[in-house]
Amino acid sequence: MHFFFRNDQPDLAITILREVGQWLVDTDRELWIVDGLTLENLIDDFTRNGLYVMYADRNDGSAPEPAAVFILQWEDPLYWPGVPANTSGFIHKLAIRRAYGGQNLFGAIIDFCRNQCQEKGVHSIQLETDAERPKLMQFYERHGFRPTYQRPMQEFGKSFTCQYYIMEF
Repeated sequence: MHFFFRNDQPDLAITILREVGQWLVDTDRELWIVDGLTLENLIDDFTRNGLYVMYADRNDGSAPEPAAVFILQWEDPLYWPGVPANTSGFIHKLAIRRAYGGQNLFGAIIDFCRNQCQEKGVHSIQLETDAERPKLMQFYERHGFRPTYQRPMQEFGKSFTCQYYIMEF
């Protein structure tokens, strides 16, 4: 399977985020408030042009399909206020559609983000998650992210303890 990425389809990206967000709610694993997944809430000066849709091309003659979505940004004063702009890539709102679960799309996303970072002379990727999600935390650690610290956060009216991660290269 081959992948390509587009950052010019914000409406499709929001549709995928809401689809995955609703699936998480339906399976009692709510991560985001689905109604908060809007362009107004997610796109600002720091995320503009960083909302990506990942397409999967199965090389079987069928049309490539949107498989995942994520935000890659270069400055994040909300979650990472102490990190200067353009010194790290920050991944947010990563969502893989259910039909593509278990197919290592995360590895391809990380490769894409690492390449984007290297083109900018940046040598780390950072992300965070709810510290009450041990399986997700283990997943990130298996993929090379190192836990750094935790702190309380609030986003879209939801309070949680946030676990922070970094991958350096």
